[in-house]
Amino acid sequence: MLAPDLKEHGVNWRFVQHDLRNVPLPFPDGEFDFIFIKDTGLCAATSGNQASPLAESIRLLKPGGVLEAWDSDHLFRTLLPNPPIPQGTSEDDVEQADEMAVYLISSSTGFAKPQNKYLQDYNIWVEKALDKRHLTAVPCALTGWAFSSDPEIIGNIGSRRIAVPFGEIRWEQEGVGECGLRGNDGRGPNVPAARTVSNIERKILTADQAALRRTALSTTIQFIEGLELILKEESGKRQDEWDRWWAGMTYDLLEQNGTYNGECLEIGAFWGQKR
Repeated sequence: MLAPDLKEHGVNWRFVQHDLRNVPLPFPDGEFDFIFIKDTGLCAATSGNQASPLAESIRLLKPGGVLEAWDSDHLFRTLLPNPPIPQGTSEDDVEQADEMAVYLISSSTGFAKPQNKYLQDYNIWVEKALDKRHLTAVPCALTGWAFSSDPEIIGNIGSRRIAVPFGEIRWEQEGVGECGLRGNDGRGPNVPAARTVSNIERKILTADQAALRRTALSTTIQFIEGLELILKEESGKRQDEWDRWWAGMTYDLLEQNGTYNGECLEIGAFWGQKR
């Protein structure tokens, strides 16, 4: 079967390979109606004249165009029991989070430092390594700031942040409390009274929910592996010492449910429209 002529369906693809650190990008001003950015927190521009990490993307957008950016933080934290549902969250978003067994998070969500010793080590090393390279270990915070820093340029701003646990969590299995009181009346906008409280007791994850958490963990381990050179440098370990640490970490996380206390991957999605 021959591939269809995509241009007849309004699809006009052109692939361009370019180092995102080198700006300006090879496109004229106002070239695109929609720009989607994903996982570029470690791609800082080499040019020193970028006032915002979104400056180049905004340049390329047409007026009225939409910019959307996804990223995940490179430091890991432990999600505390009873995470409140963020104010203003729609019923659909709450139900979708429940279905996926992930947690909607905001600035009011309770976190603690990771209790897993290997993730504690990693956090120390990665923060030092990225700081030396003038990079942030929490790109979600930087991206959120960038979207809101100039309301005269970007409007209709929205965001959603979630925490994906790396596996089964002790307090889920123990059924520690319930979560979700919102606002002074116990409800947030657009959420009916029947959904004032969302039960977080998930003693048994479905196959799909467990697979999602396993994917988050596997992706995180692969990310740590990709940073081996700079992490090993900060750790001060010899190669044989590093190999032992790596073997211990992968065994603990993959085989021993070493994130049983609630360590998680924090992901953020942000969007806005160019005025």
